[in-house]
Amino acid sequence: MNIVKDSDLIWDTDNFDVILVGTTIYCCLPDGFQRKMRRKYPYINDANNTTPYADPRKLGKRLTIQGKPIISLCYISKFKTKNEFIDYNALENCIKTANIEFSGLNVATTIMGSSCFDGNGDREKIMKLLEENSDRMNLTVYDYNQMSRAEENKKQWKYIQSFKKTDPEKYKRLTESRKKNWDKLYL
Repeated sequence: MNIVKDSDLIWDTDNFDVILVGTTIYCCLPDGFQRKMRRKYPYINDANNTTPYADPRKLGKRLTIQGKPIISLCYISKFKTKNEFIDYNALENCIKTANIEFSGLNVATTIMGSSCFDGNGDREKIMKLLEENSDRMNLTVYDYNQMSRAEENKKQWKYIQSFKKTDPEKYKRLTESRKKNWDKLYL
């Protein structure tokens, strides 16, 4: 298992055969990496919406969507709360089945289930599950702080604002092209 630190997987998805995306049983890809995947590959949201809403039978199962790359939604948690809401058994089952289905392929994921958007789980416990259950696939795990859309927008706006006094021309260009640039960032 390879680990990539402090780099957002969204920029490298096309370099892999398969992307595993942790999500809830509530047919939503609300924020963080899940939201960016929904924006970059809109068809995954349509596929996700074909599954039964809030069906606990989805826990531990995956929805694999063919494309380049193949995207596999892993149903690893129930409803989002402020507390830990990941189902570790569901995560383990998703990894085990992906390990068999994607044997020999280059697969990437985040520390699935650790962000506040997909489980709020214990990072070390999740990394151990990923390592122990991924021996057949060439797994790369992206370890970075996922932000909400609002947090990322705020960060981008702060960057633009930094040019207001030092480079007014650049500030004007960035402000005028802000929406288009944010779309390119999948925000």
